[in-house]
Amino acid sequence: MSSQQMSAGAGKAAKFTAANPLAPMADPFAGLGDDEKEYQKVLSDNVNKRMTKALEDLAEKHSKGINEIDDEDRAPTGGAYRTHNAQLMKQRRQIEAEKEVQRNEEVKRLLALKDQARRLNGDGKQNHDDDSSCCSDSDDDEYDHLLDDDPELEAIRNNRLQQIRDSQMKQAENLGKGHGQYRLIYQDDFLHECTGSEYVAAHFFHKEFQRCKIMDHHLELIAPLHVDCKFVKIDAEKAPFFVDKLQIKTLPTLFVFQNGKVVDRLTGFEGLAANPNDPDNWHTGKLQQWLANTGAIDYKIPTEDVLNEMKRLGIQPKGAIWSTKKNSVWEDE
Repeated sequence: MSSQQMSAGAGKAAKFTAANPLAPMADPFAGLGDDEKEYQKVLSDNVNKRMTKALEDLAEKHSKGINEIDDEDRAPTGGAYRTHNAQLMKQRRQIEAEKEVQRNEEVKRLLALKDQARRLNGDGKQNHDDDSSCCSDSDDDEYDHLLDDDPELEAIRNNRLQQIRDSQMKQAENLGKGHGQYRLIYQDDFLHECTGSEYVAAHFFHKEFQRCKIMDHHLELIAPLHVDCKFVKIDAEKAPFFVDKLQIKTLPTLFVFQNGKVVDRLTGFEGLAANPNDPDNWHTGKLQQWLANTGAIDYKIPTEDVLNEMKRLGIQPKGAIWSTKKNSVWEDE
């Protein structure tokens, strides 16, 4: 190789060496004035000290086993965050529990409505009661986890369970007094029957009046549905004392007693029929509405949603429609 070529190669090497991009790292203050170098050096020392201190802190935390515990005010594992998160979780559990309670109440309401409709249709209820009990037990087990570790929700649940137990005891007491059925009583039993329960619906009837039989039919449907009220009937011909005392002139007449005192009376089918030209054609719900207005029973007119659900389930409640008039010494409404 000629000396000319060697000198050219050496020049190229010298050129690339001078242009090496890593050169500033070897001397980061090259090309700076004295003041600038001093400033950059102070800045560099400050950064190095902070980095060294941070590394020392990490090493100390790691040696003590607390390297994963963050500052309380700045990290998601700090005490402030944990307190806030616990409150949020508690609110979520309460909201979920309330939703489940609402869903369970809606299910129970629909089941009760279905059972009521089956009774109105004359269907048995034993299988339904068994299914309802089983469903209720499974629902309780399924949502028990929502009450875990929450004393407030546990208190709500215990209060609700106590209300259910009190209601069941009251229902058992009423059944022992003859509630839940439509019974025939006699004059000697009238005062005892009417004062032995808070609410009593008493039908004064005549055995030959067909409209009294219509009233009987409706009351037989209503009595098993409303155990809080006692439903009885008494033959007006065999109870002259109370017919005179209560000034009964028209049959059928239905009285509602509260603690032995007359609250209201229904003479004939007054206000029950939608069509005045067809007074014997009315639905059991109309009589339930009248009884509810006296306070004797708790009854609400089915909403549109409930009616649609009944239609979807193929449930068609039945009222009583028949009429035959017959002359008598009594006035048949």
